[in-house]
Amino acid sequence: MHEAETYLNKKYSTLVVKYSWCFLLLGLVICIALGLSAVLARDLPNFNDPTKGFVPRGKNTLTSRLFVLERVKNELDKQIASAKITNKTKTSSTPSSNNNDNDDDDDDDLDYEDNINESILLEDYKTNLNSCAFLSNNDDKCLTNEQVYKLLNNKSDLIKFSKIVEHQINKPNEQMCTSIDLNRHYEVYFESSNKSSQNLLTIDNLLSLCKKQNELMKLFQLDSTCHYTLPQMVAYFSNKTDCSQLNENDITYFISRIQRCHQLYDTGLIRLAGLKRYRQKPIELFEYDSCFRYNFTFLTLEYLLDKTFLSTNRTYFTAMWFLKPKKSKKTLNGDETHTANSAYDLFIRHFYQNQKFDDGSTKISGLNFLDIRISTAMKQIRADMFFVILAISLIVGVTIIYLRSITVALMTNICVMFSFACAYFTYKIALGIDLFPYINLMATFILIGISCDNVFVIFDAWYSEKLDIYNEARLQNRTVEFYGKLTRQQEQQYRRDCDYTMSVIQKKLLNKNSNQQNNNHNANEIDDDDNEEDEYFDRIKNPDLIRMMKVNDEQMIQMMGGLLRHAAASVFVTSFTTSAAFFTNMITRIAYVQLFGLFMGFCILFNFLMSITMIVSFVIVYEKVCEPLSARLGLFNHFPSIFDKTLSTLTRLSHAIFTVYIPRLIIKFRYILIVIFFICGIIGLIIVFYHPKLSPPKSRRYQFFQLTHPFERFEYQMRDQFLSYINEDKDNVTNPMLIFIFGIEDTDLVHPFYPEDSKINQNKQNLIYNQNIDFYDPKVLRWFDTFLKDLNRSDLFINVQQTYSQWLTIGQLLRGFTTSDKKSLISSNDKEFFVPSTRNQTIDAMERLFRLFKGSNQFQSANANDNIRIGFLPDKITKQIRAFLFTVNMNVTFNSYSVQNAYYNKLQNYFEKCLEKIKLEGGSNEHVYKQVKHGWFVSPQFLFYDLMREVIRGTYTSLIFSMLFALVVLLLTSGNVLITIYAMTTITFIIADTVAVFVLCGWELNILETIIIIMSVGLSVDFTVHYGVAYIKADWKKNQAHIKISLNQLNSHDNNNKKLNEQKSLENENMFQIIEKKQQYGNLQRFRRIKNSLIRVGSAVFVAGFTSFLAGLSMAPSKLTSFSQMGFFLMLIMFISWLFATWFFLPLLSFIGPIDQFGDIPFGKLCRCGKSSTSPIVEAGSLNDNEENINVERKLNDEQSV
Repeated sequence: MHEAETYLNKKYSTLVVKYSWCFLLLGLVICIALGLSAVLARDLPNFNDPTKGFVPRGKNTLTSRLFVLERVKNELDKQIASAKITNKTKTSSTPSSNNNDNDDDDDDDLDYEDNINESILLEDYKTNLNSCAFLSNNDDKCLTNEQVYKLLNNKSDLIKFSKIVEHQINKPNEQMCTSIDLNRHYEVYFESSNKSSQNLLTIDNLLSLCKKQNELMKLFQLDSTCHYTLPQMVAYFSNKTDCSQLNENDITYFISRIQRCHQLYDTGLIRLAGLKRYRQKPIELFEYDSCFRYNFTFLTLEYLLDKTFLSTNRTYFTAMWFLKPKKSKKTLNGDETHTANSAYDLFIRHFYQNQKFDDGSTKISGLNFLDIRISTAMKQIRADMFFVILAISLIVGVTIIYLRSITVALMTNICVMFSFACAYFTYKIALGIDLFPYINLMATFILIGISCDNVFVIFDAWYSEKLDIYNEARLQNRTVEFYGKLTRQQEQQYRRDCDYTMSVIQKKLLNKNSNQQNNNHNANEIDDDDNEEDEYFDRIKNPDLIRMMKVNDEQMIQMMGGLLRHAAASVFVTSFTTSAAFFTNMITRIAYVQLFGLFMGFCILFNFLMSITMIVSFVIVYEKVCEPLSARLGLFNHFPSIFDKTLSTLTRLSHAIFTVYIPRLIIKFRYILIVIFFICGIIGLIIVFYHPKLSPPKSRRYQFFQLTHPFERFEYQMRDQFLSYINEDKDNVTNPMLIFIFGIEDTDLVHPFYPEDSKINQNKQNLIYNQNIDFYDPKVLRWFDTFLKDLNRSDLFINVQQTYSQWLTIGQLLRGFTTSDKKSLISSNDKEFFVPSTRNQTIDAMERLFRLFKGSNQFQSANANDNIRIGFLPDKITKQIRAFLFTVNMNVTFNSYSVQNAYYNKLQNYFEKCLEKIKLEGGSNEHVYKQVKHGWFVSPQFLFYDLMREVIRGTYTSLIFSMLFALVVLLLTSGNVLITIYAMTTITFIIADTVAVFVLCGWELNILETIIIIMSVGLSVDFTVHYGVAYIKADWKKNQAHIKISLNQLNSHDNNNKKLNEQKSLENENMFQIIEKKQQYGNLQRFRRIKNSLIRVGSAVFVAGFTSFLAGLSMAPSKLTSFSQMGFFLMLIMFISWLFATWFFLPLLSFIGPIDQFGDIPFGKLCRCGKSSTSPIVEAGSLNDNEENINVERKLNDEQSV
């Protein structure tokens, strides 16, 4: 097998060296062709709706059920609309009466008498003491008029307005300014600029707000529409038309009137009255009262004052609402106003980083313009593409400093772009996926770091192989040729290298001649010389001399073979483990996460292919063309001397750090380093999995911008300060609706990667009906009746009685259509559902029932009636019932994921037990079980729960699979069990500590965090793998072999007497001494392997991590949270990965790392690129093991003392 690997390595190396231009140009042509075809053949990505793919879809997801439910609703709406058209002639017979009714409703709100007689209103109140003031939403609870009057301290406060105020409230061609819907308006939130006067209910702050109110009205061009502001409302309560006329008494009067309604507001009646303003009215005494008149108290408490007012009489925040007109308007240029684009332009021009509205008294604290937060974020993506240019510029600078080459830096970035282009072609053309999430753009930042990592490792391996050629030539006293004329400093350096090499060889010869005479005295000196030589050969890597050294094609083939053996293995492992970590995102059911993982995985694989083809070919082209050209023209010699000195100093410092100082520190403090980083890893695991641990988000909101952004301040701060949004959120999660559906499969026909129905379902039906269920079967109807009764008895649900009452009403109608005997109808039990005795009777009764509903005006408006809780869906053609659905309310408040998860599990178990019960009864009921077993349930509130459930499940599942894949790849590539175990331990600690930092920073497990955690597996592998592969393939006997060969050429010495002495000394040693020497020999090998690993990849790993760190740093200033968080992640994962790989993994190897063949597995050879690289010359002169072991103890002690 080794011969086959060597043959393939040599063959490919020969092809690359001889046909490097062909490899490079062919790759360029293919990449350009693929990229252009993808751009020209398909539309460019559209980021206007980033929510596409943001929810789980697929089999067994609750969100897919919601999509099916939406289609059921649409089908019902179509049939209701069809029924309206059919009965148009009937409904058109009374249009005038309906219009008159509507006019009367409007007039009731428009025309109030100026002369209100309180005594008459009190008389009316006394005659209706026990009547309900307002019915609750459930229509089963109410406060009587007497109870309401007591809550008002048995006093009335009738409020009157002047005609001017009435005119301001009544906007022509618009609506009465008495209500607000929380949907697409201009909302501007203010707070005090003066910390000493944070209360906005002061005369100075109100006058400041009044002035800004007028400015905003002109700015928004909304003079003719309703607006609600705190200074205007204070003026209304004092019957003033202009807020600039306010004084201290008006504020006191306003507070006392609002606080008078405090107790009434706590009962929920004022909110109920405000929400049902145009549906029901209280008695006139309350209608004219200041707590109810024009809903001003309701609007003030919920929309204009913050939640602290009722308890403190202060408000620290206030909102200004400007309602957009019902009909769009156009500017003189023909552009429509009050659209998302116009609102965005207003925001950028007047509010974004503009201190215009800060006058020292009040300032803007949050904004919400027509809900353009998402669309604004998508526009920000285009602006943040600048950071890609910044990242590329930083990488170019680092590459120039490290490799001293502009062309290498440009080639690195070209490979990044081509990798992106090829992945885009595969994504768009090969797979035909149209949905392209905006987070895919982050692939450029990640690719920059990965590509730099590969390029630096490849070029470092190339120069290391070139250094071997240089050292070999000096040791064999051969003349080294250079591409150009050496400078004076380079010439001096070359002479010093040659002179030192000859002195080392001569010194070795003298020491060997005198070794037998003064063996004990000179042993330590010999060992000191050995270490000095090793250290010198480690530090001799002069970049100018090595780069300028001329090599022929045969040497290039030899160097390319070594490069592929060392660098290709590391690049292979890092690329495949990283891509596998991204591909495991496909395990999740969230298209947003799946598509990012898919695209990112393709990007990394294409980058790997380019690294082993285009980059290695470019290495040859660079060696043949760029290096000679640079040497002859002296490009770097034309730079200022300070620049050249700086680069030389940095290079020497880098070599000294990674070849001398870091190995010394690792070897000397290995035990301390292992303990410290092991403890840090354990602490990270505790933080992630025990306390405070990674948890799902508590809020349903998704952050697009930084929290200082005015849109995010509204979303994350202002919404929690105003009762309108607080109560809306509370209503949504308290006793949410649950829908049971039978007759339709819960299969979402839309593929998550293709959310547009028209593109994937052109010839398919929208719904899949269950053909097994028969809704005309009396036994099935009886089971539905039994099931509803069971729901009513369960403590998991509420308001089931309302649903069952409608069910009984349907049963009564069926009884009337089926039974002709009036006496039996009168004597029938109305509390039991009537089921016709035969299927034919049921069919006939149902048809008559539908004809009745079609002719009913109430049914035709049922889609707007919240009280309809039962529905049948007939077939459009056959008119037979195909589906049955009904709603109940869940007896739970969905205020956290844990509550949702616990309740859903109970609900699932309950439904399964109900089905299992009928199955166990057997007999005829088994037939019913087969019909109803495909029923299912869903709730709109399951959307957030399903998202979080899939995020948690997908995160941990993908994490496990990516770790397993990394384990397999490491095992096959390294071929060593111990290296794999140590590497996986290091990777686990890296991930744990990285995620632990996120947890301590307050991050929660959302979609972006899921992607980041899964990414951490792939990105944390790189540095550890580079060190591990370099350790396994280390040529730890290389320098000694070169010296021995040269000595044999200079002088042949007879060592027979020495060998006899050694054998005698070994015979006299006991077992403990032998074990001790073996351990010392193992330590010596480990230390040299560690040093060799750092020499080969130490600086490359550091610079690669530094470039990825810079790529993350370039993303940090982004105003988009996803970009800035990804940048923070890149910086953190690179920093922690380098720390653990260098200061934990390497000390672990120096302590208990494998030596020789220990821990190797046979099948690892099938996947490894090759064994430890040793040149033919080195193999010819391998060391004698017995001779190497003679002074091992002294060498070990000396290296440890270093």
